[in-house]
Amino acid sequence: MKVLVIIGDCIQTNTSANLCHLAYIRGLLDVGHEVTLLSADGRDYTLDPNMVIPEEVEQHTYYGVSLYEKFSLKKKSRTQATVSNQFPPAENHKPGIKRRVKDAVLSLYGVHGIYATFVRKAQRFCSDVPFDYLLSISTPVTSHLLAHNLLKAKHIKAKHWIQIWEDPWHSDVYGFNGAEKIRKEEQRILSFAEKVCYVSPLTLKNQQEKYPESAHKMYWQPLPFYYKSEDVQTNVFSKNHYGYFGDYAPAARNLTPFYAAAVETGIEVNICGNPSNLFPSAAGVQIHPRLTLDKLKPIEDSTNVLIFLCNRKGGQIPGKIYQYSATNKTILFIMDGTEEEQKVLREYFGRFNRYVFCQNTKEDIIRAIRQIESGDLGTVRNRPLDDFDPKITISNILKAGS
Repeated sequence: MKVLVIIGDCIQTNTSANLCHLAYIRGLLDVGHEVTLLSADGRDYTLDPNMVIPEEVEQHTYYGVSLYEKFSLKKKSRTQATVSNQFPPAENHKPGIKRRVKDAVLSLYGVHGIYATFVRKAQRFCSDVPFDYLLSISTPVTSHLLAHNLLKAKHIKAKHWIQIWEDPWHSDVYGFNGAEKIRKEEQRILSFAEKVCYVSPLTLKNQQEKYPESAHKMYWQPLPFYYKSEDVQTNVFSKNHYGYFGDYAPAARNLTPFYAAAVETGIEVNICGNPSNLFPSAAGVQIHPRLTLDKLKPIEDSTNVLIFLCNRKGGQIPGKIYQYSATNKTILFIMDGTEEEQKVLREYFGRFNRYVFCQNTKEDIIRAIRQIESGDLGTVRNRPLDDFDPKITISNILKAGS
């Protein structure tokens, strides 16, 4: 089958979202589908040479850097500028004059912000190919808007259109829920879709309640892992080495209990991600900023206990858990959120007998660390799971969306 994938950003920047995007594409190819990719041109981005688009993919790119970003790029990379302009200040924090000026300028681009420039340019795309599936993948949400505009203008034809939402928009964990205009635009975009796929059962439930008029279109499938571990644990560790690899902005994830537990228990741990200035390095605890894949890999290879931390609210599941599940390393699964959210997560992930669970408190994390250090994992088995294989995940998405 022929599949058109639309992503409203440059897919070759080092983000967890792009790793998932590439996994979806690899899954489509592994199943035997022909893939056409429509995405943003890589000029002015900080590209990661490890983020490789398979050569079998037919690529179409459009340059969509906004005038606002061109000024921002004088001091920072395109990736940094984009990320910083996506996330508003934390709630109850009064922004300074500089931030208010930036927000005023950004508002001129409309509800889709700087990504509106890409949509305007990419709307010129035309294809006579009759696609079996159109997959628009957010983030950014403009992927879905572009897909709608292309279909409406009859620039493309597709038998089925599935919107894949890796994160919701208005109720995003980073605080977009304060903007009513975003809620209305999200509602409008959902109304266009034939099917809507979320990547968390909690997000699905929340979105169906929030947008009941589109609830019948919605379903969920887990994210695919980025790559399957080729390591069969040939390394012999004289002691456990722990690793947390991912961002941990306090608005989204509370890493403080784990950090405190790590210091108190004296375990060896690497924490890699932003904000890298939130915690000081301590005996056994090394703090690193976000690293490129080639710099991160040696640290990951020297780690045999992976730390997975849930978001504080919203029901979104960080995609790291699916990648970790493709390894044979011990996974410490730190639960957070409401009691109901934790119950759903425990029921779903608990059936795999793959994770050591604990609450996000210093005391319970210490308990779990001591369990791991004792070597008594009970029924937990450190083995790669095939359940999140990209070809399985994407096949289930297409099947449910047809």
